[in-house]
Amino acid sequence: MDGLSNNATDERDALIAELKAQQSLYEQQRSLHKQELAEKDQTLASKEKEIQRRDKKITELSERVEAKSRKIDSLEERLRALLIKQFGKSSERFNPNQLSFLNEAEVIAANDSEGSSGGDGADDGTTEVKAHTRRSSNTRNPIPDHLPRIDVPHELDKGELGCDSCGKPMTRIGEDVHERLSIVPRQYFVCRHVRGRYACSCKACAKNAPMPTHPLPGAQVTPVMIAHTMVSKLLDGLPLYRQEKMASRDGLDLSRTKLARWFIGGSKVFQPVLNAFMDSFFSYDIAMSDDTRIRVLKEGEDNPNTQSALWIRRGGPPDKPVVLVDYRASKSAKAAYSLLDAFKGTLVCDGASNFNLSVKTNQLTVALCNDHARRRFVAVHQKLSKDKNNRSSIAIASEGLKRYNALYAIERSIKTLTNAERLQARQEKALPLWASFIEWATTTYSEGVCHAGTSDALHYLLKHQNTLQTYCHDPRLPISNIKSEHVAKTIAIARKNFLFADTAAGVDATARVFSMIETARANDHNPQKYLSVLLTELPNVKTVEDVDALLPWGITPDEIARRYAAYPTP
Repeated sequence: MDGLSNNATDERDALIAELKAQQSLYEQQRSLHKQELAEKDQTLASKEKEIQRRDKKITELSERVEAKSRKIDSLEERLRALLIKQFGKSSERFNPNQLSFLNEAEVIAANDSEGSSGGDGADDGTTEVKAHTRRSSNTRNPIPDHLPRIDVPHELDKGELGCDSCGKPMTRIGEDVHERLSIVPRQYFVCRHVRGRYACSCKACAKNAPMPTHPLPGAQVTPVMIAHTMVSKLLDGLPLYRQEKMASRDGLDLSRTKLARWFIGGSKVFQPVLNAFMDSFFSYDIAMSDDTRIRVLKEGEDNPNTQSALWIRRGGPPDKPVVLVDYRASKSAKAAYSLLDAFKGTLVCDGASNFNLSVKTNQLTVALCNDHARRRFVAVHQKLSKDKNNRSSIAIASEGLKRYNALYAIERSIKTLTNAERLQARQEKALPLWASFIEWATTTYSEGVCHAGTSDALHYLLKHQNTLQTYCHDPRLPISNIKSEHVAKTIAIARKNFLFADTAAGVDATARVFSMIETARANDHNPQKYLSVLLTELPNVKTVEDVDALLPWGITPDEIARRYAAYPTP
């Protein structure tokens, strides 16, 4: 029994030892497995971090690429805008067919269906050409009748008067006339005022024939020459230094300093007339205003970058239109108010904030210029018209321009109607178009627009929708401020040539002369002739009635022409 017991114990101990050995091996394997798992987890975590780092890098690079792409698009758009401004057409006319590539498939299909012959669509190889009238190349426009004619005779020599057939002398039976336009270039001459002197034999009395008062006493220049200097500089774009060079070619030493003295001194002679212009401007309840920059070197602290401006005011009754140009050292709201402080009524202007003080203080009604709103759509169309990647923005601009074209077409059709008829047409035709226009713009803007310029065009239209429609409720109001802008353009063309004004006195004189020239043009006067007559006669007027008789609506262009023709010529 003891032997059996010992054997059982030994077997149990061996089994226990084997189990312990197996457990130890299992623990070792488990430990190794855990270590392997930990190493794999660490490797996975490291790879995951690497993936996250790469994803972050890819995101950053994608954002940088997208930002650079946006920057490139912006620069390309600005480049197109600059090229359009430098070399493109200045006309804002819009042809809706310009954007046919947006629906080119439909256009091609429509053209195919319209161009097919018969029912099978076969092409017979022929093209129909509309009948037209061709103007003869020999037809010429007649030279105006009001120009003087000088005859240059051409006759046969005596030896050529014999008939080539029988030898008998020929008789003059008529003449052939060929007219050719010619010109007498700028001709300087001296006007000598010869005053007779009279004396009595008693030697107690002597007299001289009187002379009319000169606008610039002591200056060796006629009023006609002063007017010519003014019109040449501001209307014809010939700055004083160019006039000096032109005079030197004719052997005349005419310094720009002397020309400047004539210009500034002569402009002060117009002040009584300018006062009357001011009265006419404030006597009417509709006015237009705009401004354009001008650089003045010796202004304030001699800062050539000062935002000086020439301000334009256009108004007055329909039979007494006036254009006032004034210089101010800034483009601020206070500068605008200083010119409109006494005005009451409706102001036609753009959406610039510098008019807000005048509008608020004087409780003015505002009629915003629709040209400014329309130009935002024009700018988008011009910048993106060749970029097929911005089709949605081009389509929006196209639609905006189509709607504006319809509104402007109404204005062209009612131009000659009475005020009552014009108001009725605007109420019945324009207002429904405006309602549809605003509804479309609201829907389009709310859906979201990616292109900044397109978004700006829609935002401006919606922000100012009420004041843009003010003209529909007053038949006297224009749809835009284009008349003031025409004056600003005339100023800009002259400014491009003389570049800057040296002093405030010089730019004040420029403003006065611009006022005279533009008001003369508004009343159908020839500026050269009208300014010459005023410079001649204003120094001799004595009463307010004498001034009133010289106002552009108080004297006819024919009378001005008659007086101008009476001035001495060589």
